[in-house]
Amino acid sequence: MDVIRHHFNGVTGIVERLHALFDTWESGHSFFAGVEPDTIQLLRLAVHEWVANLVQHADFSGEEALITLEITPINGRLRCAIEDNSCGFPFRERIEYQRRTLTPFPERGMGLLLLNAATDIVEYAATGKGSNRLVFTVSSTADSCLDIPFS
Repeated sequence: MDVIRHHFNGVTGIVERLHALFDTWESGHSFFAGVEPDTIQLLRLAVHEWVANLVQHADFSGEEALITLEITPINGRLRCAIEDNSCGFPFRERIEYQRRTLTPFPERGMGLLLLNAATDIVEYAATGKGSNRLVFTVSSTADSCLDIPFS
């Protein structure tokens, strides 16, 4: 089974580096062969939102951020795992809070809701090794826009 793994040290410029990687991966076509373009875009959206949240909000307790991205194609779906050495946070509780307090057409605060809506399955937990791991799958069979509360 093919797997893409990439390690990032530090958060400076990580979003730009991430998008450059996606551009390279997508232009190669071989890794994403058999995966719908919409599925790739959902993956890109979900990864972007998670990494942007790490950059803006994660507490790395004064340590250099260490982030590992792993992507595996499985029968037209894409499985992604992102591990980082941040202090973590209560993922499900934060999403539920955002759903309850969301104002119509907000300028900010939609990242976790977009990630949750773009994914088929999403799990987040501490690894027990001083890191946290987000694991999700995406496929173009889900209509992600229907899960985002806009009012």
